[in-house]
Amino acid sequence: MNALDISFNTITLTCFVAWLVLLLPALFYLFVTWTMRRKGLLDRFSKKNAIRLYYKQFFPCDKEKQFTRDFDRAYGRRYYILPFLLLAILSGIGLWMTAGSLQASVGWNSEAKPLPAIVISAFLGAYAWVLYDQFARFRTGDFTPYDLYAGIYRFLIAVPLGVSLAKFTGNEATVGVAIAFLLAAFPTTTLFKFSRRLVSKNLNLGEKEEEGKLELEKLQSMGRSNAERFLDEGITTIAELAWSNPIDLTIRTNRDLNFVIDSISQALLWVYFRDVEKLYPFSLRGAQEASTLLEEYKKSAKTKAHKAAAHTLKAAAAAMNLDEQTFIYTLTTVAEDPYAEFLYSIWR
Repeated sequence: MNALDISFNTITLTCFVAWLVLLLPALFYLFVTWTMRRKGLLDRFSKKNAIRLYYKQFFPCDKEKQFTRDFDRAYGRRYYILPFLLLAILSGIGLWMTAGSLQASVGWNSEAKPLPAIVISAFLGAYAWVLYDQFARFRTGDFTPYDLYAGIYRFLIAVPLGVSLAKFTGNEATVGVAIAFLLAAFPTTTLFKFSRRLVSKNLNLGEKEEEGKLELEKLQSMGRSNAERFLDEGITTIAELAWSNPIDLTIRTNRDLNFVIDSISQALLWVYFRDVEKLYPFSLRGAQEASTLLEEYKKSAKTKAHKAAAHTLKAAAAAMNLDEQTFIYTLTTVAEDPYAEFLYSIWR
């Protein structure tokens, strides 16, 4: 085997390895991380009372013994099959064409015709972004079918977007090639924002971007990234979050079940007390804490627990500028909400 053949095979092998590396994070998630997350959720609902309340609230026609079967039916790995295959096929074709184009451009394959440099640059830029995104999700265990589709979408738009934006540089042959690849440094949403601004500026469309704090960020420990993750799943307001299915939201967002439960608990209290921050010093962050406080308050008047709860209720009512009975009634309404009862049952 001569040096030419070795160089030819090296490019092909490199692109093949690059294709495998791109798919490894998703494969690991599906066969290791997903299995562990499923086991953790099922173990959390091993108590019959928790399962009964869950089905009573979200699937009133189903029975307790169907929990495991319904979980697999609603959130099984089969939903990953199509996007994974599409990602594998699309990236494989792109890397195969890249290998052939590189071989042709250096004269190692006289039968092939090299693709324009900007096309290869745009595709490799998309590959770099998708690979980075895949490894970032591998580290956090945050894989959903939507994320795989997002990688597919990035590959599909890479070339037309790279070529289009390169036109604005005025030097497509040199600067444009670099720009097409460096677009990989930006998330897809950022690229579209930039594209809108660029087109608006050149066409004088006068489009204005409206950016501000999301409503969900008002919740304690929510943060921008988590608020946007809920937003991706259609949860835009605190009220929508308050009456969401915690299991479904946990699977769709890939957030920890405890975090989702705490967020929904806070949201349930927030819809009744807009200035809920005033209740934080009294350990009243959400519906779960409200249920605990009322449970302590209902104990015998001679117990220390009742006395502490009564004192807390009185002080919290004063902080909210409400009379004590009104405050207790509102907390009772929160605690007796079916969603709050379910959260409290699996939390304690």
